[in-house]
Amino acid sequence: MHVSDKTAYIYLFLTMTFWAGNSITARMFADDLPPLQHAFWRWVIASFVVLIIFRPPLKRDLPIIWTYRWPVFWIGTTGIGAYNTLQYWALNYTTVSNVGLLQTTLPIVLCLLEWLVFKEKITRTQMLGMMVATIGVGVVLIKANVVNLLLLSFNFGDLIMVGAIFVYGIFSLLIRYSPKQVNQWSFLWVLFVIGALELLPLQLLEYQAGYRMNLTIGPILGLSYIIIGPALLAYKFYTSAVLTLGATRTGLFFYWLPIASVILAIVILGEPLQIYHLIGFVLVVFGLRLGLAKKEG
Repeated sequence: MHVSDKTAYIYLFLTMTFWAGNSITARMFADDLPPLQHAFWRWVIASFVVLIIFRPPLKRDLPIIWTYRWPVFWIGTTGIGAYNTLQYWALNYTTVSNVGLLQTTLPIVLCLLEWLVFKEKITRTQMLGMMVATIGVGVVLIKANVVNLLLLSFNFGDLIMVGAIFVYGIFSLLIRYSPKQVNQWSFLWVLFVIGALELLPLQLLEYQAGYRMNLTIGPILGLSYIIIGPALLAYKFYTSAVLTLGATRTGLFFYWLPIASVILAIVILGEPLQIYHLIGFVLVVFGLRLGLAKKEG
């Protein structure tokens, strides 16, 4: 599952762009795709797609995966079952803007966890890159107006999102303990099944509460995108990138997520392009360039 650094960078840009598209799609079809049901069916259908199209050598790989069953279980639980559920739960109490702002702490959390667990060092140049990228995302989220920062209020949903971020940080660290000698699609298939099983009772509760999926052509196309991009390809790319780059350098690409969301919102939803978008974009790209440096600058 290891790839070259250059390939890992491309994978991560695509992953964050896919995940940004996931947010746009969820926003477009919020009334048609209840969050827990769409998350559940996303993983169910993704697991069937893996079996049909990629045909992983599961018969050979499952005994190996079983020997790593506890790391694999916790990788699936944190990265697919728990993170999605906590994020959707948080959005019941807080705003998309607050969630976006809190997600900018993910690279710092990943860096801290990797330092605590694996004693990985971070250079001054990488720290500077994080600071510049954080400022860039902040410029976009507060629309280059300090007053908007002062108007932000935090609540119970934000605490849930903080928990979600730490859960995803743990997922990123646990990927190191995944079985290296198995086919990647076998590994991902098992993760998807774990996530689907854990979401099963939650989506049933949502269904019993009266929420239904409206599967007309628009929502079906939206769900298809969510399965192909943010689920199948993004998780394959992300797990490969973490094994190649480590959690700290991988985490830096989360700064690209809100910027990609803004770009897609402008292109797809027709939201206006503002000067602060351009300023934030330049700062994030510059911060990423600094943060990905391997040596002290």
